[in-house]
Amino acid sequence: MLMVTKVYIPFLFPLTFLISMLALWLDAQLGFANGLLPAPANLVVAAVLMASGLAFVGITYAELVFEGKGSPSPTAGRTLHLVRSGIYAYSRNPSVIGKLLGFLSVGVALNSFTFVVILAPLLLAGSLVEKVVRQEPQLIEIFGEEYLAYQKEVPLFFPWRLFGLRPPFRS
Repeated sequence: MLMVTKVYIPFLFPLTFLISMLALWLDAQLGFANGLLPAPANLVVAAVLMASGLAFVGITYAELVFEGKGSPSPTAGRTLHLVRSGIYAYSRNPSVIGKLLGFLSVGVALNSFTFVVILAPLLLAGSLVEKVVRQEPQLIEIFGEEYLAYQKEVPLFFPWRLFGLRPPFRS
């Protein structure tokens, strides 16, 4: 709950609103006013994306709390154990997947091509860069060799093994 009141409400919700306004403006400027899907199909798809995103984030946070014996938020008390099971066996940052699905749901609900195809990928790239630059060095410092081994075994974001695929750029 602390993370919701300290990060989501004052920062991420207003930022999503501003991104939404920018996306709708860009759609009009770039000629994408027709949208992605016919109404009300866009709202159905948006609801499915939001529900999936919430479920994904809920599962990943539950694994951090119960398996990691801590919190998903460092400000509320970081995890004491490195979680390598469940969805964390497939992706080092599975909550990003859930947050991306939730974010995409806003773009689909707005029926904004720019939001979904241009701005969401930019946000995803920025989020993953933040994970690599800021979070991963902290995790290496905290969990040491265990995290380095985990880093070699499990992809940063996309759960390739879950779909029977091999990640690109790996031997």
